[in-house]
Amino acid sequence: MTSRVANGNDLLRLLLLPALAVGLAVGCSPAKGSGGENSGGSSGQSSGGNSGQTGGSKSGGTTSATGGNNNPSGGTTTSSGGTTTSSGGTNPSGGTTSSTGGSTVNPGTNPPGWWQTSDWGVTSANWHGCVWTGVDCKSNCSAGIVAVPSSTTSITPADFTAATTEGGPYEVTGTVFNDYNSVALLGFDLTDTPNGDTQQCSNAKRNPAADGPPAVAMPSGKTGIAINWSAKIAPVTSFRIQIQGVKGATDPTNRWCATITDASGPSFVKFSDFYPSCWNVGTANSPGTAYAGQPIDAVVFLVPGTITAKAPFDFTIVGFAPGTSVADAPGKVAACGTTTGTVGSTTQLSGQASIDAATQRAAVTGTDCKKYIINNNNWGNESGTYQSLSYTGNSFTDTVTSGSGGGANVVSFPSIYIGANGQIGGGTFNTWSDSGLPKPISGIKSAQSTFKWSGGSSGGNYNAAYDIWFAKNQPTPGSYNDAVSGFIMIWLYKPGSSQPIGSSGNTRSATIGGQQYDVWRGPRVGAATGTDGNGRPVISYVAKSTTNNFSADLKAFFDDAVANASADMSAGGTSQAFANSWYLTDVFAGFEIWNGGDAKGLQDTFTCVIQ
Repeated sequence: MTSRVANGNDLLRLLLLPALAVGLAVGCSPAKGSGGENSGGSSGQSSGGNSGQTGGSKSGGTTSATGGNNNPSGGTTTSSGGTTTSSGGTNPSGGTTSSTGGSTVNPGTNPPGWWQTSDWGVTSANWHGCVWTGVDCKSNCSAGIVAVPSSTTSITPADFTAATTEGGPYEVTGTVFNDYNSVALLGFDLTDTPNGDTQQCSNAKRNPAADGPPAVAMPSGKTGIAINWSAKIAPVTSFRIQIQGVKGATDPTNRWCATITDASGPSFVKFSDFYPSCWNVGTANSPGTAYAGQPIDAVVFLVPGTITAKAPFDFTIVGFAPGTSVADAPGKVAACGTTTGTVGSTTQLSGQASIDAATQRAAVTGTDCKKYIINNNNWGNESGTYQSLSYTGNSFTDTVTSGSGGGANVVSFPSIYIGANGQIGGGTFNTWSDSGLPKPISGIKSAQSTFKWSGGSSGGNYNAAYDIWFAKNQPTPGSYNDAVSGFIMIWLYKPGSSQPIGSSGNTRSATIGGQQYDVWRGPRVGAATGTDGNGRPVISYVAKSTTNNFSADLKAFFDDAVANASADMSAGGTSQAFANSWYLTDVFAGFEIWNGGDAKGLQDTFTCVIQ
């Protein structure tokens, strides 16, 4: 396993400077401020700009020296966008702080494009003002702001002055250009006052040079912001929330951002999770301290760009409010399992973009409303092959996989998983809080799972398999990179030309849930950072007949591996044996692919509930 961080230029370009003046060139709407890691200018009310990468890791998995299975499922590299914004609106009083939350709003005098927390039944705060949108700076940017070359970032609508209903929901659609400086934003002012102009909330009226409206102190006792939101098309990098004060347009210490790690709302983001340059939190490039209750005047939601490909998005903010838990999120919860999107690439890329595409992931909800991660994991030859997955909820289709692994080597392991996958990507790609993992085998009552699959070339050189990770000691997100102590695999389809780790002449039989299996035993070759080293056991249950619609309690496989641990260790030549005290950390279901041309059209739908 190897760990990787982005090049220094991506991580160090932390220019947070003012943006362009009103009325500049076509292609950049009037902007209030700018920012972001790569100094992306802005076009609506504020700006973002995406940070490059924040690390990530991948694993090559297990390779059998006897020509057997290459067992991937390692962590992935993620890109995390940076954000910064500024608040909108004019500040006739010079940017003073309001201790009462702004003036009382009369709905009969509000201009089009207005919102207020009372529209959502919120009584914990009296927030109100204009709703606005913005994109990265494209041309004629002011000094210090890097224009995004050839940017085609778009967001619709440009503002909400045409809205017929105050209070939303607020849906925005568009595409973020493939550049780390690119960003699309949806912002909410908190303390505007109606001025009698029906176009007050039009983006054309925004003053990019002014401070924001008077800031408001957070209500006493509130520990974060609760948000109800949904996404029809998931952001391909991350989805972020930012809060800022009056001077947020020009002062990077007066704005704080955080990643929303849920696959959909409702969500709760603690104030202690908001940082300046939040994309670098946990690295040496993270300046500033956590938000500590400073007055704010705007809340912004944004989608950062990536160099992999242009990033389509379609998200909706239903409501948000200061609170103490997710229960404080106002509005109706969206349907589960409906978010669509794509990870990976359909063509060969070069350099960093190729690696990013190879290891791209997406957080989704399943139809069971549990969180799952779509995992492209084209790990075998990141720079020489490409792969793309199209997904809806907890189901994906392999649209293209190029190249081959060569001999016993696997080229990729497209999959869906629960767990943390070794490198959690700032929390977005970690389901531990939702799935109850990690959990010792002895403490698991059941692990009900389904894995439905179809497609691909008949007789193609790929398998359909579970890859399940265990650790002797309870790991934390920073203490492991892949299966720390051992693996269980369940092969529902075995190709004729490839085999699991171990020897075909040294298998045992097992019948679990009425299905007969040949059980292969062997050591994982090669050590990786955060693991127990060479010789960790890989126990592979290979179905004697192909199963396309699998449904079973995985706990039965765990119990079988524990019951036969000593015999499997002896027969497989492994360095250690499964034990009832080992922790389940991750469950993957997907396709180990030896020949990419055989895999096109493979479909995977996966669920797993640990109790």
